Amino acid sequence: MVEVGAEYGVDVRKMLRGTGISPEMLYGSAVVNGTQELAVAANLVTASGAASGVGLAVGERLSLRAYGVLGFALLTCPTVRGAVEFGLHYLPLTYAVTGLGLCVCEDEAHLIVEEPDSPPALRAFLVEREIAVTAGILRTILDESPPSMRVELRIPRPSLDYETVLDAPVRFDAPHNAIVTNTAVLDLPLPQADPLTKTACEHACHTLLLERSSPGVTQRVRTIIAEGVTDASLVAARLHLSDRTLRRHLAAEGTSLRSLVEEARRAKAVELMNLHQLSVEQVALRLGYADAAAFIRAFRRWTGTTPGAVSGFRRHSNEKPLTTGLGSAQRRR
Repeated sequence: MVEVGAEYGVDVRKMLRGTGISPEMLYGSAVVNGTQELAVAANLVTASGAASGVGLAVGERLSLRAYGVLGFALLTCPTVRGAVEFGLHYLPLTYAVTGLGLCVCEDEAHLIVEEPDSPPALRAFLVEREIAVTAGILRTILDESPPSMRVELRIPRPSLDYETVLDAPVRFDAPHNAIVTNTAVLDLPLPQADPLTKTACEHACHTLLLERSSPGVTQRVRTIIAEGVTDASLVAARLHLSDRTLRRHLAAEGTSLRSLVEEARRAKAVELMNLHQLSVEQVALRLGYADAAAFIRAFRRWTGTTPGAVSGFRRHSNEKPLTTGLGSAQRRR
């Protein structure tokens, strides 16, 4: 959004005014919450003075790579339908503020983008952004634009050429905001489908989803582990607890420090192998294992398969490596 703002001549400090985000935070690993993001979006919409098109410009920049392991999981689903259902299930891991839903009506499938409860100008921005993102994801997982795809928008026809931006016909004054295709598109096989890699990625997505919903101490421990602290005494000290009290709290929430550390290592292992193309030996070293054999045993325990069975997919894939890590792919709310 800051980059798009610059194209409209909006200074970065004006974009970030009142958000609690400093310009320096844009280039680090700081976590930005949903309220802050919406504040930046509102600043962009107000300062740019553009009635339409700003959301499309932002959405075009959010390629599949921006979603980290979730984006990679979508690539490995067996069909378009599988990818849509997977994406809807893990929607909280995306940047979407709008709701999304799939409606199949006779021979057409409608991926409907719901309008959020926001001021009209911001609402239009968020719908535009999600339409552009979703259309781009469909093109990426299929390696082409879906056959018969069109976009339907509730807004009147603006001066901006939406058809060129979205690379699809656009119907305005429609009853809803949606991407529409023939139902046969849902059953098209994806060229990079791989069940083993999808399973490993789904484990990682499930872990990330749990982080959003886990109560109390568990979530706080996950945050500390993500910073690289795994020693029980250090974790307990960060929480101002004794080791014993920490164990008791985690047990009451149905987990343990060891389980949470392994959960984080599993997610990081998938990221390092598939998103950053590191070898098994390099991953073992990064994760603190004595040697590759110890890491392979742990990976088999987590996933039921070997690292080679999962990472081998990337070596034979035509997709360019995804370079965005797990942390930057998520916005925690």
